[in-house]
Amino acid sequence: MRGIRSPWVNVAAALVGAVVMLIGILRLMRGFWMAGTVWSVLGFLLLGWAIFDRRKFLRGTPESEVDGGRTIE
Repeated sequence: MRGIRSPWVNVAAALVGAVVMLIGILRLMRGFWMAGTVWSVLGFLLLGWAIFDRRKFLRGTPESEVDGGRTIE
């Protein structure tokens, strides 16, 4: 289970999100296509998740779960 909670998951998700968003933007540059819009939004959401989820692995942030704690909401 430790491999799933690794910070490398965020790096991989950010790369995939950036590539998917780039594909969507390139499709939109050829003309407005619904598929291009879906790819762009999907890539943006994945990239955003990866960036904001990164805070869980930084010490000293309220969302940090590095020391074994859980986020209190």
